[in-house]
Amino acid sequence: MMRWTFGLLFVCISCSAAPEEAAGMSENYGSRVSELSNKDFDVTFSSCDEFAGIGFVPAANARPLVPASYDLAGDSTNAIVVVRVARCSSSVVDGKALGETITSQIGISVTGHDLTASINNYILFYATNQAQLHARYAALGLKTDQSGALTLGLTGGSLRATSSSSKTPAFSVTGSAAVPSGPAAQFIASWWGNGTHGVVRSRTVFPAIRFGSSSVTLTTPAGSDLARLAGSTQITFALLDSYNTFGDAQLEVRAVP
Repeated sequence: MMRWTFGLLFVCISCSAAPEEAAGMSENYGSRVSELSNKDFDVTFSSCDEFAGIGFVPAANARPLVPASYDLAGDSTNAIVVVRVARCSSSVVDGKALGETITSQIGISVTGHDLTASINNYILFYATNQAQLHARYAALGLKTDQSGALTLGLTGGSLRATSSSSKTPAFSVTGSAAVPSGPAAQFIASWWGNGTHGVVRSRTVFPAIRFGSSSVTLTTPAGSDLARLAGSTQITFALLDSYNTFGDAQLEVRAVP
């Protein structure tokens, strides 16, 4: 029953706000650049595709990795793992236009915190190919890695995403997927992290994202931090297994008082 309930909630929340209300929430939630601290920053992503997977891992393995101030989604037996790999043709960080930008995020779903978001996650592992994006997160005291060994591609119905980042667990996601053709919807995701300088919220607003379907398996080397979290070298995604596309997205990264 928990699988069905979470999956339904995940889809419904993303579509719950009318476009006018959602735009208002986004404007009210964000701060103007002139009001930001010297560590806060914004990113615009353009022409993107992504793999997003949500599945189960043992709660006993997840709980020690997430600070006690965060309540885990799931139940006493199962925590919820979120794996995301996104590739965008371009991004703008600190007003500077960058080229192709790839990010890899792995975290544990948590409840509460940003009640306007469709989903809240605590970040465990983050990597990007863009040095400036990596440096900005590092300045906030978060563990990140800058790596050129991140890939995402869909070819002839075969989906593959990989990470060989030296400071995050290596993994590969392989299987089948199709380009989404359904209607676009707004979606908001907040990822939280407790860095050496305090709490950081990374809140991304997707004004119009198209969710598609995929059927994949994640494989990670035995003994990796990801394998220890999952209790296995493989993860499947019973709650969401999806290949998505979106034209643009706005990321706000904020140090939370």
